[in-house]
Amino acid sequence: MGFPSAAAAQDPVKVSTESELRQAWENPRTRAIELIDDIYLQACRSGEPIRESQVPLTVDGNGHTLRQTCFEKRLLRQDGTGYLLIEDIALTRGGNDGPGAALTTRGELTMRHVRVVQNLAEEPGGGVFSMRRVTVYDSVFTGNLANDDGGAIYARRGGVQVYDSLINSNLVDGSGGAIGSTGDILVVRSRVLGSTTDGDGGALYADEDGDITVLDSTVNGNTADGPGGAIFTLEGDVTVVNSTVDGNRADDRGGAISGEADVTILNSTIARNAAVAHVGGGIWSRGDAFITNSTVTDNYAEGQGGGVLAAGTLGLTYSTVTDNSASQAGDVGAGGRLRAFGSIIGPPDTTSEAGHVQRTTRTCEVPALSHSSGYNFITDSSCFTAANTEPTDIVGVADPALGPLSPNPEIGASLIPEPGSPVLNQIPPGACDVVPFGEDLEGEQHLGQFGIDPVAPVDADQRHVPRPQGGECDIGAVERGPADGSSSGAEGIDAPTVANGPAPVPRVSSLPAPNASGGNATDKPAQGSIEAKLDRLARFLRPLTQAANRFRKWRRCISHVPVSELGDPDHRFGFAYDERDGTAADRRAALTVDRKRGRPDYAFLRFASRRGCRSAPVVPGGTAEPARALAKTTRGRLGAGAPEPDAGRAASGGGDKAGIGALERRLRRLERRAGKVERDAERFDEWESCLSWVPVTEYGDPDGWFGYRFRTGSGELGYRAALAVDISEWDDPDYQFLAFAGVDRPFARRECESEPGEGVDRVAAAGPAARSMSGVPEVVSTARREAQASAKHRRRDLLHEIRSFREDLEDLVEPIGEFEIFDQCMFTIAVSAYGGGGGDAGYVYRKGQTRPALAMDMRGFDRGQYDFMGFPGEEPPQIECNEDASGFETDE
Repeated sequence: MGFPSAAAAQDPVKVSTESELRQAWENPRTRAIELIDDIYLQACRSGEPIRESQVPLTVDGNGHTLRQTCFEKRLLRQDGTGYLLIEDIALTRGGNDGPGAALTTRGELTMRHVRVVQNLAEEPGGGVFSMRRVTVYDSVFTGNLANDDGGAIYARRGGVQVYDSLINSNLVDGSGGAIGSTGDILVVRSRVLGSTTDGDGGALYADEDGDITVLDSTVNGNTADGPGGAIFTLEGDVTVVNSTVDGNRADDRGGAISGEADVTILNSTIARNAAVAHVGGGIWSRGDAFITNSTVTDNYAEGQGGGVLAAGTLGLTYSTVTDNSASQAGDVGAGGRLRAFGSIIGPPDTTSEAGHVQRTTRTCEVPALSHSSGYNFITDSSCFTAANTEPTDIVGVADPALGPLSPNPEIGASLIPEPGSPVLNQIPPGACDVVPFGEDLEGEQHLGQFGIDPVAPVDADQRHVPRPQGGECDIGAVERGPADGSSSGAEGIDAPTVANGPAPVPRVSSLPAPNASGGNATDKPAQGSIEAKLDRLARFLRPLTQAANRFRKWRRCISHVPVSELGDPDHRFGFAYDERDGTAADRRAALTVDRKRGRPDYAFLRFASRRGCRSAPVVPGGTAEPARALAKTTRGRLGAGAPEPDAGRAASGGGDKAGIGALERRLRRLERRAGKVERDAERFDEWESCLSWVPVTEYGDPDGWFGYRFRTGSGELGYRAALAVDISEWDDPDYQFLAFAGVDRPFARRECESEPGEGVDRVAAAGPAARSMSGVPEVVSTARREAQASAKHRRRDLLHEIRSFREDLEDLVEPIGEFEIFDQCMFTIAVSAYGGGGGDAGYVYRKGQTRPALAMDMRGFDRGQYDFMGFPGEEPPQIECNEDASGFETDE
């Protein structure tokens, strides 16, 4: 087998202790490490061993074990992009609140003869996480857990390739119980067993447009609470060749396979799978499905398609789809059309105890345009109409007389025809070799390197036994031959394996429309008096006005602090930093208050601590609660959906005590108040649009065990933590600080360059209604109206204006709700500048000089110098800022 060469340019560094391993691993020039003893990682204060290098590295364990003893610490972490080859080692008991508890790397990774056992990660990759391709040879992954995707392995780019390996009994609180990836997944000559997920893909999960290909392998006994008991693709294709997918379960569609694109099955068995609450007991395909020389049996679906259900075309060539059960389409369902040649279809199973639905006796549910290509055995007339059935088809015979399913389908063929079966010797030799239905699918891109052509003429059965065995060919996946005896099946004929593989913004919903027609008052009857309508509008406007007023006061509490990051991101110069874990001292950048430079990097936002300056407190219902309550209040106060009175009552006054002129003047006052609210919403939108979310992490230990070198006023050297911009892709930053970057400022003549805070256009473009809210009357003036129209016409026009004004107020719910959510999400973070207060005290910078730097100041009872505005480090507030930042009346 062509493994990548280690290509070490130096003799390996031999290690037998933790300190030796850390020193070798963290040295960016090391090219080879060799373990000569088991190593238990016990230096918990030092954290996980971290390597940052572009130099390729080989780690040879010589059969030894690397075990973590510290809580929530990885075994190995590679922050550089250098290629890693890990071999002949056991990695166990790693833990991490990020990805990859055993190993995480930014570069490409190859693992061979490796055991990855009992690791736990809070993010993708319970065992292994890579930003690029992961290739695994002859290894075991078992008992790993991820609280995200990929219970054993997860790769973001480049995908995952697994050869000759066992991936067993992994667990994920996400998707992909065994393997997850945003790229392609290839599994060759391997067993993927017994994994569990509460998401999609009990064993294999490909995100984005990744394809999944399984060759000469078994994917058995996996479960998913979502679709795809064994295999799920979000957008990509699924291809299964010479393999068994058996005993998997999904609580959604696709008991074995759920492909959101096309599914191709060649020479494989799909058996004993269940979609216990959905469709496609064996296979579900949102696109087309092509099945050749394969057996689909003993599967169960609560809905349609006990064996297979394809939303597009379903093609069956020399396949056996029988003894499946469902409430509809016991064996086969297709949304496009069914095409079949030489296949056994039916009968469905109606006797087993599986499931809780009434099982149908009807074999197929397919469109009438489906057409047989001949030589099929179909137990009823549900698959093709009489006009679309070929004379060579056998239709209406209840029993194909097949042997039972093998107790272990992965070790041999199943459902071999019994002597005297009606499917024997039905296809003349001249018609035996047939090109299967199928296409040159994207998901089959891996097959060429293994010499497999999915649309080559069929000249052998599922077991690769040549067709025919005798004078004519048999119908179905298995050709009965002399070696098959007379009963249940030949388990002595194994399919040849393929050749060795190569080295490889929360939103607030608007109110319900008050009037479907949108016409004048005579189109729909109005409700109550005009005076009552204005009362409801005034009550609704009040909380909007209060929120806008709070924003004006809120902005007066904000000041700017000039901050720059000193030091080189490439570690060539900066503040002295020492992890004190055996590695050499480093140079890192840090943030400092910068009042001397002409243009600081950022203007951090400082929130005053004086009386009246406070962010809205977090509410138990989450950040969407104020906006949700606002929308609910709006609905109640404006009386959405209620019937309106007749036009005559509205025209005659409808119980109004005030005159028409007073009512018009009151509406103008409400419009002016709403215009102020609108202008405040626009100012908040412009202000937020200029903001940058600066990801910041505190590096070093606040207790002084390691970190940035710090000189006290007396000249003593120690260590302190300091803040730096955190653009790492591995872990979330501590916080997102709010700042204006560079020269960006709101309400200036120039536009902000970055505008990272802009989520949506929160205020509608100015139209007639908006101009009316800003003080420009939408219709002619009151004086002119009094001179030209009767009271009846004035009231009708006033009702029309009230309706338009109500729609304008509805448009304000979302932008004001944006501020409510922003105010709920924002909090302050106490930060102080240390050093630089006179003398030589401060963080050690270049050439021994000292400079002040910023650090968290949230310990003890002293107040920090600065209360910087921030958000949680995971995501900016447009996405989520606490457990419930969803929009009003959504399912998020």
